[in-house]
Amino acid sequence: MLNKTVNIFLEERERWLLWLPVFMGLGVALYFTGHVEPPLWPAPALSIVLLAAAIFLRHTAFLPVLLVLLMVALGFSAAKLETLVVAQPMLHEDLKNVDVQGRVVSLSHLDEGYRILVAQPQVSGLAPEKTPSYLRVKFIHSTKLPRLGSWVTFKAMLFPLSGPIEPGAFNFRRFAFFSDYGGTGFALGYWRYADGPPPSLMQEIALFFERLRVEMARKIRAHDDSRETAVAVALVNGDQAGIPKGTLTAMRISGISHILSVSGLHIAMVAGAVFFALRALMALWPWLALHWPIKKIAAGAALLAAVFYTLICAAPVPAVRSTLMTGLVLLAMMVDRRALSMRLVAFAAFVCLLVSPASMLDVSFQMSFAAVTALIAAFEHRENALLNAFKGQSWLGRIGFYLAGSVLTSLVASAATAPFILYYFQQVNWYGVLTNLIAVPLSSFIIMPAGVVAVLLMPFGWEAGPLWVMREGIHWMLKSAEWVATFPGSVTYHPAMDFGFLLAVTAGGLWLCLWQNRWRFLSAVPLLVGTLGFLFTIRPDVLIAEDGITLAARAADGNLIVRAEHLDDFEVNAWRQRDGHQGVNGPYPLDWFEVAKKGGEGPLSCTGYDCVYTKAGHAIAFPMSDAAIAAACGQGEVIVAALVESACLGKTVINRDVTHAKGSHAIYISEQGLRIQTALDEKNKRLWE
Repeated sequence: MLNKTVNIFLEERERWLLWLPVFMGLGVALYFTGHVEPPLWPAPALSIVLLAAAIFLRHTAFLPVLLVLLMVALGFSAAKLETLVVAQPMLHEDLKNVDVQGRVVSLSHLDEGYRILVAQPQVSGLAPEKTPSYLRVKFIHSTKLPRLGSWVTFKAMLFPLSGPIEPGAFNFRRFAFFSDYGGTGFALGYWRYADGPPPSLMQEIALFFERLRVEMARKIRAHDDSRETAVAVALVNGDQAGIPKGTLTAMRISGISHILSVSGLHIAMVAGAVFFALRALMALWPWLALHWPIKKIAAGAALLAAVFYTLICAAPVPAVRSTLMTGLVLLAMMVDRRALSMRLVAFAAFVCLLVSPASMLDVSFQMSFAAVTALIAAFEHRENALLNAFKGQSWLGRIGFYLAGSVLTSLVASAATAPFILYYFQQVNWYGVLTNLIAVPLSSFIIMPAGVVAVLLMPFGWEAGPLWVMREGIHWMLKSAEWVATFPGSVTYHPAMDFGFLLAVTAGGLWLCLWQNRWRFLSAVPLLVGTLGFLFTIRPDVLIAEDGITLAARAADGNLIVRAEHLDDFEVNAWRQRDGHQGVNGPYPLDWFEVAKKGGEGPLSCTGYDCVYTKAGHAIAFPMSDAAIAAACGQGEVIVAALVESACLGKTVINRDVTHAKGSHAIYISEQGLRIQTALDEKNKRLWE
């Protein structure tokens, strides 16, 4: 049995390379899952030692093991280095009515108002060493836009970024840290220009592309101010901030929100348009076509266009991945080589993880690579047969062939991304294939080609016609999304899965796609475990937000009894979503104070506003008044009160100081006792915390 396994492994020798970025990703994951901020030198030093050993022992059986260890160490090192490079102070408290001065380096239109990114901010009352390098500020009342690169001053309310709304949830603070801003807020009134030093060379280069983005958006909006225009801006420059929330929801429910992400389709359209147009123009000159390699010249120009477009779109991860893959295909064309598709994916993943390891934590990275890996695995080594079959069809047959291919690719991509959608958004779209049958052809043959032509004609002021075509295509795409979103059962909601189940599905998917022998079907075991994972999801009995005030207790019917300023607060909506209830779907949470007035509800019993939650013989006390605090120490094993300062002997007290140090809390109650999970580690905080 062992010999057979070894033989199969050796037969897959050509596929070993594909696993290197997987182990590099493991190294990145080890860095981010640790509770202690590691020192800088051990991982890079280990990487150098392993590299030297791999070179020295390259002709021995130790090489595969050394390469695996090298990739893990390299991923860990890259993550640590990126963290140090982007490190900046983070806001830790609300700052009210402060004066802010800084340079405007980014600008985005919103559904209401606009948002700017302020670099080198100076904040009144905040020491320079505690001031973030960047602040993201929203303007609602001001309609006049500041010039990019200019210094402005204004009054604002500034806020720190929150951590996970419950243990295991999305970490907004870490996301902001690696997105290069350390605080957020909104302006109080209008801004004024101020004096400041000129930008550096690198800042000027970044501002050049940002000005292009803003100018392109301005020209698109100059012709119309509809939701179709907001989507057109997103497709052209990657800025989705101005798309109405209802439109985004409809696209997400119908399964076509991926079209908004600047990725393979967009990069292929830009590169393809430049390649074929330039090659056709050069072919019109017979001497040039005979004496110069016009195909290679066109490929080089297409590569430059793809890179330029990616930079204009602020280089999101899917765009970088697509540009790397497209670039390698074009480079292979320039040197008369055939590109190996799955190796392209591995190379793109390696570069992304090396340059920006934190991007692996982004759902767009995970879904993008999951979809493209699954698609290439499904059609690998079949492209010639499919192409010949397509050429042998009549025009009517080719249309049917295209539709069948669209259905198949949509099914494969949907299956590959469904676990990530379920884990991050707690929903499953059941009619995404139908919507994609309408939206993808519209995007491929009308919307994106018109967008490319519009951008090319913008310097001459001739973009109005192509933009009209683009808006009409978007209009029908959105209509199809809204139509499908109204179907009964078009989307189902599920409680948040445990990360372990997503990990099992990911491991199974990689095993299935990266190997080629029959042992790839062993992936059925982790895939089955992960797929059934959502059936065994257990939600917390008590949830406590980071502020220590907003909290929820679970009623007997599973609904939430919420103590919050408003029942539609951000934390409450997020808890409902992770319970599998979104919008009008599912029960609306009960108001804590209304329940308290009635003396309680199910496991929650109240005297006045002082309540005790009892389940399986265990109690949690929620005293509200000073007089109730002493009594609570005798009632509950855990005392939850934001303003309690004194400790109860032998009892766990969760007050505002505790939630400030440990973040949000989740409490699980069973016959075996109480289990408390916290979002943060009090003693060993990371740089972004």
